[in-house]
Amino acid sequence: MIRLRNDIYNRELNWMELIANSMHIFAAIFGSFVKVLLFIFLPISLLEGVILGRMNATSAAIDAISQVASPSAANIQEMMGLFTQMLTQEFLLYAIAMFLQPVGTIAIARMVKQFIDKEKIEPAKAISEGLNHMPAILLTGFLFGVLVLLGSFIIVPGIYFGIAWGLYAYCIVFEDKKGWDALRASKVLVQGKWLRTAGYLFLLSCVSMLWNSVFQMICSFFGESTMADVVYQFLCYISVGFVAVGECLLYLNRKAVADGACVFGTAFVDDVASANCDMPAEPVEGTVDGVAEEETNEVVGLLENKNEENENK
Repeated sequence: MIRLRNDIYNRELNWMELIANSMHIFAAIFGSFVKVLLFIFLPISLLEGVILGRMNATSAAIDAISQVASPSAANIQEMMGLFTQMLTQEFLLYAIAMFLQPVGTIAIARMVKQFIDKEKIEPAKAISEGLNHMPAILLTGFLFGVLVLLGSFIIVPGIYFGIAWGLYAYCIVFEDKKGWDALRASKVLVQGKWLRTAGYLFLLSCVSMLWNSVFQMICSFFGESTMADVVYQFLCYISVGFVAVGECLLYLNRKAVADGACVFGTAFVDDVASANCDMPAEPVEGTVDGVAEEETNEVVGLLENKNEENENK
């Protein structure tokens, strides 16, 4: 555990070290993560299941109308209404990802920090902190979602900003930033390491997709139903939790390397000399240096008096 903290707070970890440590931490806090899963992600899964069920019904209705050989004006008007419903439902899913999922992400990040710093893991406190940051999540998530969505129309800017601003949730919870400040703080940590960050996040997503494939296989036994959609969405949040651990670890490592280990008040190192903390020295009365200085002044004074006596003689 001590070595893990030293590595995270004092040197930049490579991809494989980050992935390995993420799996280790995720397994270690899984019992506490289940509480976040049930309290935050289960209600979100139920909401997403309902929305997906309506989207499937809307899609089936659109397909039925589109198969009509010569659709009437009423059919066309009905199809336009169905397309509007589909867009609304897509927007709701996007809003859930932007405004509700980060609450769970922040709770997981706080538990990861507690584990690394060898503190008592408190899921209830972590969940409460996530809920308390809702105003910052709403503001920052809105800016992130709108700008990335607009940038995605040109593709390249959307991808760039999606990666550069991708750590904003951790800037909210650990730096108490919001809005542009949170987005800028994330960009600073990614700047100059964009490709490395994109590669690591892609690796996390690959692990997540692999797990989701297993979950999809499990849910296939339920057939095509709303229940199957809800169960699948719920299980997928296990992957979301792992990705949150991996991203949090990346943030903590980048922040400590950029600003020094003492940027985190609970940072612990075995060897003080190895810490990246540039602590300014403060003058303290009664120290060894102060005593030495007084003794030096006394010796100089005695020598001067002796020289004066010799000159008088």
